[in-house]
Amino acid sequence: MTVKDILKLVCEFVGEKEIFAKLNAPESALTKREQEKVDDMVRCFNLVNEEIASDYLPYLTKEEISVKNSVLNYSSLSKKVVHVYEVKNRFGLNLRFKLFPEFLEIFGNAKTIVYSFLPKQLSIDEEVEAFSGLTARIFAYGVASEYLLMNGLDCEIWDERFKQSLFMLTRKMGQHILPTRRWL
Repeated sequence: MTVKDILKLVCEFVGEKEIFAKLNAPESALTKREQEKVDDMVRCFNLVNEEIASDYLPYLTKEEISVKNSVLNYSSLSKKVVHVYEVKNRFGLNLRFKLFPEFLEIFGNAKTIVYSFLPKQLSIDEEVEAFSGLTARIFAYGVASEYLLMNGLDCEIWDERFKQSLFMLTRKMGQHILPTRRWL
């Protein structure tokens, strides 16, 4: 799924039929005003993508690291760190660590780190990494909400649908076992 696919859904949701038709046509050019609207939608998409990654469904990655003097600078990692979940040594044992604004202090010889990250800013033709079962529809709900809010229109419906869809993704699935009943 690309950002363009998501924006097509957003155009359907917010009633931008002309932009939708031009995004579907391979060689139709957008007017200056329509291009500004599409650029706003792309900015809204990037905001929603970051919101999902930081507030709802953390995008996790695992990296091998080499630490000198028990200090790991965040800049040495491949992605922008939001939260560090675990640091392990070469035997797979968890190590203690302290978080600082620019670096991580690790107590021991670290081999791997698991952390959440912020996704990079995407343009209209780039592919979207769909983590944790995210669909184009869920992204479109959030983008429609942000876009309408940006334009001063009522966005409650789309915001509610966006949050409800994310809640359904994050809820625990499976068997729920209740404690046995006892008579007093």
